[in-house]
Amino acid sequence: MIRIKQILSLFALISTQLISAQKTVVVDESIYLHANASTFVSGETLLYKVYCLKSSDKTPSVLSKIAYVELVDSNKKPVLKTKIVLENSCGQGEYFIPTTLKTGKYKLIGYTSWILNKATSDLFQMDITIINPFKADEKNASDNILKTNQGNSNLAVSTNEIISKDNNISSENLKFNLNKKTFTNRELVDLKIESLNPLFKDGTYSLSVRKIDSLPSKKAVNPIDFLLTNQKTIIDLENQKNNIVLPELRGENISGKIIAKDPNRKVENIAIAFSLPGKSFAFKIVMTDPNGAFNFTINKANYNTNIIVQIIDDHADYYTLSLDNPHQIDYSKLIFPANENLSYFYKESLLNRSISTQIENAYFYKKTDNLINPVDVDPFYSSFEKEYILDDYTRFKTLKETITEVATEIYLKQLNNNYYLHVMDPNVFPQLPEPALVLIDGLLLQNQNDLINYNMKNIFKIDLIAGRYYVGATSFNGLICLTTFNKDFKSNQSESSMMKAAILRPQPKKVYYKIDYSDLSKNERIPDYRYQLLWLPQLTLASNENPISFYTSDLTGTFEISLEGFTDQGIPVSLKDTFEVQ
Repeated sequence: MIRIKQILSLFALISTQLISAQKTVVVDESIYLHANASTFVSGETLLYKVYCLKSSDKTPSVLSKIAYVELVDSNKKPVLKTKIVLENSCGQGEYFIPTTLKTGKYKLIGYTSWILNKATSDLFQMDITIINPFKADEKNASDNILKTNQGNSNLAVSTNEIISKDNNISSENLKFNLNKKTFTNRELVDLKIESLNPLFKDGTYSLSVRKIDSLPSKKAVNPIDFLLTNQKTIIDLENQKNNIVLPELRGENISGKIIAKDPNRKVENIAIAFSLPGKSFAFKIVMTDPNGAFNFTINKANYNTNIIVQIIDDHADYYTLSLDNPHQIDYSKLIFPANENLSYFYKESLLNRSISTQIENAYFYKKTDNLINPVDVDPFYSSFEKEYILDDYTRFKTLKETITEVATEIYLKQLNNNYYLHVMDPNVFPQLPEPALVLIDGLLLQNQNDLINYNMKNIFKIDLIAGRYYVGATSFNGLICLTTFNKDFKSNQSESSMMKAAILRPQPKKVYYKIDYSDLSKNERIPDYRYQLLWLPQLTLASNENPISFYTSDLTGTFEISLEGFTDQGIPVSLKDTFEVQ
């Protein structure tokens, strides 16, 4: 398919954004990030919620299904990058701050592939400070960050002023109701978020409860500030059609290109197979365009990073295969705030926070978060004619014995030292010469040499479909899908027409750990030095989610409650309050 036709067809799907008969298109999308803090010590976790919104009115954008979040250092180089699946225009992620990151200023950047058509300055940016107290050679850098005017004891006052300001903005519509304002260690806190305006019940929010200390912290952009930023951008298709980054409408885009070793050989309409093996595997076949380019969309929840791309052609060895590199963002014009000075005044706060972090990490195994396992999705063929669960039959060690005694519809042929499986079709005589489509754990085996000596006791089941079977525009004489018990089959095949690669995959969603002190003796001997008491990235104001309860830790001081988000009508919400633990 011609590249420009792909672009115009895509824009037809988003016709509400087209202007002047497809000569221009509007990029009406932006990302907002709510992070749990803006200053971190090595060993802490930066938690964030991703909101994908229309730039024009801040209502949810349903266009992109994938977002990207990067942490960029002061050298303007990305040091961490994650891919986030957007569900209902929202997602969540985290960064554990390793000791390999130096003390300094960083930026948290959020975007989608569609937003990359805007200027870099239009990407969401949040200033982050990281303090690494563990490296001796970082001492000077730490001192530079941490030396602010020795008499800067008004930090808590300025923080309270910010809290008061945000309360004034949202207090007319939302209200925090705490069971009290002062708590003791390991005491239950009941928090109810009262909606004073029915419009605010319909929206998505994120809630953070975290201890405030005296380490300098830059006020982050809140949803109300964000309301005035990120205007939509108009793209001229006539002049920029070759430089447009396409949106990921249905899932992750994986693209690449084939090159013919003989320049006179055509590269158009060559079948390319994509395998993402494992549980809930993904398998697709697409055809190349006149330039040899191809594109796959992954729309299944699967966190395996290893993919296999293969050329399906009788002359596959006449081509080489490559994947496109991820789009590189020019961060050269990013402006980082000047390093502040951290004086001896903050030594105690830094020491206490570092010790608390190390204690929490030492007992991490007792306070683990739970990963949300992706829902199992039916394979692409959805239905099959016959299924052999091999434990229901006498087990045989080899493939030849198994298809002779159990899956008798399958037969094996040898050609040029390669083995090929076929499916007997009772409606056709003689049988068609083409082999079947053979998958094992979602991995395409163009020849079945790997299976000849494979121990069939590792195979859980075999699914069969007889007759002509199409995947995209490519046909096969039946389908054979083998599934192992562990869904971890590895192929030894390696050719120029096959590429095995590791790609960036989405970060799995989590349900964050909540400690329970209803039985005080249960965790009596486990220290609790949590700065972050609660993180709820997917919060709605439905009545069944109120009140919200959590326990205080062994730390005393002032804790901040921060609620951020947007209603379904694009109304920004930023509400803060504090309570004391004594």
